[in-house]
Amino acid sequence: MNHKSWLGAVLVCGTLIAGCDVMDADTTMMNGAIVLKDKHVVLSPADQPKAAIDASGNLTIDDKAVSVTPAQQALLMAYYMNVVDVHNIGIKMAKAGGKVALQALAHTGTASKEDKAKGAAQELADMSLDICKDTAGIKTVQDQLGAQLPAFKPYANIVSNASVDSCVNEAKDDSKDAANKDAAKN
Repeated sequence: MNHKSWLGAVLVCGTLIAGCDVMDADTTMMNGAIVLKDKHVVLSPADQPKAAIDASGNLTIDDKAVSVTPAQQALLMAYYMNVVDVHNIGIKMAKAGGKVALQALAHTGTASKEDKAKGAAQELADMSLDICKDTAGIKTVQDQLGAQLPAFKPYANIVSNASVDSCVNEAKDDSKDAANKDAAKN
């Protein structure tokens, strides 16, 4: 799913779940190759057994524990936290999108609501860029793990430079679009 489709899905879901507790919802990234589920990051690249990372930096591959050094464990914890950060920003985006959608439905056409919607669009674009930064963090840690932990090597290509670049470019475009809409009004 590309970045704009994902953002649209977040906004639609946000409309449905605004005010609901979504902290336990799953987060899926990279076409399902990375999933935060039940407090584990599950890695499922094509043609590889599933790997899981928990908050303590424990790694299992095909349900078997992998022995890691303290430095590798710290990297696994960083990988986990970057995915959790993406999850948390996604929740904020869903709630913000839902709030804006509900306000728009309640007060269509009023100038103050249009201003709030434009401000919210910029806020969502900024959060989108934060997701890209965390995705870049995942890529950095993924590369380090691939170099330092042989068992992780098959999982070290899930996030590509191209996917990070695409995310950043689309987030910047969204931010420019929000700024241009605000400038056009003034």
